[in-house]
Amino acid sequence: MTAWRYKAVASRGDVRAGYLEAPSAAEARALLRREGLRLLDLRSAGALRNTPRASNEHRNAWLWIGRAWTSLRHSADAYSRSRRAAARADLYDALSTMLDAGLPLAEALATLGDPGGDARPRPIQRLARELQEKVSEGAPLHEAMGDRPAWFGLSEVAITEAGQRRGELSASLRVLGERQARSSQLASKLAGVLAYPALISLVGLVVVVFLSLGPLPRLVEVLTDSGVQPPTLTTGVIAVGSTLAVWWPLLVAASAFAVFAPFAAARAVAASGRAWPMMLRRLVPSALRAGSVARICGELAAMGRCGVPLVEALRASAATCAGPISASLGRELKQAAKSIEGGGTLAEALDDPLWFSPELTRLVASAEAAGELDAMLDRIATREERRAHRMIDRLAALAEPTVILVLSAIIGVVVMAAALPLVRLRDVLG
Repeated sequence: MTAWRYKAVASRGDVRAGYLEAPSAAEARALLRREGLRLLDLRSAGALRNTPRASNEHRNAWLWIGRAWTSLRHSADAYSRSRRAAARADLYDALSTMLDAGLPLAEALATLGDPGGDARPRPIQRLARELQEKVSEGAPLHEAMGDRPAWFGLSEVAITEAGQRRGELSASLRVLGERQARSSQLASKLAGVLAYPALISLVGLVVVVFLSLGPLPRLVEVLTDSGVQPPTLTTGVIAVGSTLAVWWPLLVAASAFAVFAPFAAARAVAASGRAWPMMLRRLVPSALRAGSVARICGELAAMGRCGVPLVEALRASAATCAGPISASLGRELKQAAKSIEGGGTLAEALDDPLWFSPELTRLVASAEAAGELDAMLDRIATREERRAHRMIDRLAALAEPTVILVLSAIIGVVVMAAALPLVRLRDVLG
């Protein structure tokens, strides 16, 4: 028997949370549906011993292990979804186009999953076939999507469910395709900017290692045999290259630890429910903050247009914030949902100035008063995306000359380290 932690909406609109025991996720969802609850989130809390003698400490230990494993699995699912944004955009666009053309959903999925066609990658074809099997068995599309968290986030499932309820599935899928395409463009652009200096630095280090293990030691040996002291610069480059050649696994491990340890610590703090220290929060790059806010505002606008209640939309968007940086944003969104349940407004709930600027909250307050919240959130998402693109462009404009200067300095040092022994050797021979 497995314990499941759930959040669901009752028929009166109130949100319930708790634990239940079921042998599988499907059984847990069926139990909640029989109770008249509409599921928002379902997570495994670990395997429990179904014996009356199990102590509370033992039960809590299993729950703690289950939560730790679930947190790790959700982080892996979030990473997989971020890598598959472009693929999902293509899937949504294709499905919405075929539905607009009058094809039934099951037939549209079967067409996308046809192994005889080479138009789409095999993972997409396999995913379409799995969805088609579920839909043919009578399951709604959003439920089939919810069973694949490595592909679909809760906000996408909520938008799909709302579209099916309203009879506007094609429009909902089109909205999802547009959102995924825009988010994948921003992520690809940032990855390209960061990959360029990393590649150039790697090439420079490889050149240093190659020269320090081959030509430079031979020149130093000739000078030593001739009784001439090798240049200090040459011996220093050889020492650096030899050290890198021997200790590169340790260097790679130390670099990976330096990069991932702060992210893991930040993720653990956010997952515990505590706020980040202000010093760490200010270190988050503005481009990443703008991109995250743009994504969340776009998701809220899309879910609002599809008829998803604001509280449910906030919780679904918060569940997609699983990264070490966006996890604190997810915490703010969960608190905002609680505030709105208590009678507050969205503008009042978005009270974190590092994520939500005073200008943004004023725009949200004005849109709430005018009854145009969805349109304003969409405009804010577009504006924040443009802002993130401008920041990335500035970063790229600074990174390119900086990398060129650094690489020129490395090449200059290496050339001098090779030329100085030749000059001294010429003096000896002369």
